[in-house]
Amino acid sequence: MPLPTPDPLPEGFGVEIDRAARLTDEGHVLVGGSPPRALRLSPGDVSTVIRWLSGAAPSHDRERRLARVLVEAGLAHPRPASVDPAPAPARPHSVSDHPAPDVEIAVVGTGDHLGLEAALARIAEAYPALSPVVVGATGLSVRVARERGLRVVTGPMSGAEARAAALKACDAGIVALLDAGTLPAPGWLEAALGHFADPGVAAVVPRVLPERLRCGPRGMFVASLSALHADRGADPAPVLPWGQGHHGPGRPAPPNEHASTEPLEPVPTLFVRRGTADPDPSLGAAAEVDLLWRLAEEGWSVRYEPRSRVRTVMPTGIHSYLSGRFEAGAAAAPLARRHGRWAAGPELSLWDAAALGLVLAGRPLPGLAVCAAGAAVRVRGLVSGTGTPVADAVRPVATDLGHTARTAARVARTTWWPLVAAVAVSGVGRGGRSGRRALAATALLTVPHLLSWRRRHGAAPVGPVAWTGLSAAGDAARSLGTWWGMARTGSPAPLVPRGRPPVPSASLSFSQVEAGSEASVRKPGSRSPVSGG
Repeated sequence: MPLPTPDPLPEGFGVEIDRAARLTDEGHVLVGGSPPRALRLSPGDVSTVIRWLSGAAPSHDRERRLARVLVEAGLAHPRPASVDPAPAPARPHSVSDHPAPDVEIAVVGTGDHLGLEAALARIAEAYPALSPVVVGATGLSVRVARERGLRVVTGPMSGAEARAAALKACDAGIVALLDAGTLPAPGWLEAALGHFADPGVAAVVPRVLPERLRCGPRGMFVASLSALHADRGADPAPVLPWGQGHHGPGRPAPPNEHASTEPLEPVPTLFVRRGTADPDPSLGAAAEVDLLWRLAEEGWSVRYEPRSRVRTVMPTGIHSYLSGRFEAGAAAAPLARRHGRWAAGPELSLWDAAALGLVLAGRPLPGLAVCAAGAAVRVRGLVSGTGTPVADAVRPVATDLGHTARTAARVARTTWWPLVAAVAVSGVGRGGRSGRRALAATALLTVPHLLSWRRRHGAAPVGPVAWTGLSAAGDAARSLGTWWGMARTGSPAPLVPRGRPPVPSASLSFSQVEAGSEASVRKPGSRSPVSGG
């Protein structure tokens, strides 16, 4: 499938090949993504990609166009240089070649004056030339802000309404929305702002890590579980509706750590290009998620940047943890009405859906056979299009199958929990197919949490039984929230899997770009340079 001439990645951007992508066929084919795609490279492009793997950046127009192709195909991620957020006169020795961006920080959620004081102190220490705007401060919070000479905007103290008021109060082209009590780590602004040198980028989501707390073992335990859902992982990625591809411009999602996280978790801090952002306060905690998905569907790029990090206090009470899981589930139905395309479950091909149905029906061997047949079809698509060796085509297909299985299992635990739990209980002590179904359901509800405890053994302050028990309770709360949201909106979309388009176009080719050709900027709303079909 030939690709149209793409718009180049901006000058100064580096390229990070996705860690799940691999060079095969003696380096002439780059394969990866979800669904898997393969790109055959010319000899010159092979040398270019190898230099990128060594840390070099694109050096001319053709290389920047190739970089854009890899980014849009889910095979690579843009790596902009860090940008100094201070005005040029204040810091003449900038850390990059880009001019200082037009940026403003808005601190919202100011009901906690101690959290506000901590956030403002961290900002003042790292960025003394910037004066944040404080939105919705009352009482002691007003005093904290005015003692620092900051502008205070009256309005809602927290939530989507406060963020909407913050965007209206700011004049800069880029606005950093930061919840009070959320503490920026060193380099928070610098790592995120570089992305906005690309005119197609509308928003950047930083990584959220837990703030270190002094609390008892139970509080540490609950905070550790909460951090699992808030942290999107160490891999950069595009932010796409429901965390998967084939929405809006049709970009695939790499099957990396970010794609395996909860897509409905609230966003405590966010960078947005002002003029593109209009959060809907009626959605409550899901307003920022809705905003990011709308931007992606309109053709804007929304990027997750793990080098930009903030730390926030995680819930330490069991009630707070379960309430947060319930609210995340309740957001699914309202978001599905806007973004679900009549479905919001896992993205499954016909082969995947058939295999999953057979396994849930207590027939694992036929399910595995159907899964193997589907994998063979995908491998054939990669081999026939680009000449990828069969052995090298199997790995990305297996990676994608594993990613799909984990996503489907997560949705089954967190959406269909009452039915899966009923199957597990009803088959206790029985043999035959009923017993196999019960065993599969029990494993589905518990094994992922046991593996999670094992990965965090040493940091987890409790044993595997307590960890698995509260994790399963969180799944139940998430599921009850989903069903409550469906009852409230009348939309069954969160229960319905989405069909994945067939992958006959798994192979891609990058056409030669004429020397001296003029680059154009891809307009939001236009199709991506890489098409899914």
